[in-house]
Amino acid sequence: MARPSDGIGLAEAIAALRDELLEARAKGAGSDIQLPVESMTVELTVTATRSAEGKAGFKVPIVEVELGGGGSRQRAEEQKVTVVFGGPVNRAGQPVKVAGSGNELKG
Repeated sequence: MARPSDGIGLAEAIAALRDELLEARAKGAGSDIQLPVESMTVELTVTATRSAEGKAGFKVPIVEVELGGGGSRQRAEEQKVTVVFGGPVNRAGQPVKVAGSGNELKG
């Protein structure tokens, strides 16, 4: 049985995506090949809200799902994120070839 909960705020959802991108960049900083992000498209389903005090906002709904017979629950958001990477570059930002012109796939 799935039921919606309060969700998280839109600003919080965007901040979490930004933090994840920064973490990915930091983890890959020492790598010989870098994959720069050229653009990112995020598709979020939001719900307009109004508090008892009259404050309006948007929430990204979270659905709680019961799993198996043990009664455990999982909070999940099903969102679509598309990340477009630029061409691979080295640590100095220079383009990197990932295959030479003489390389062939052998089957």
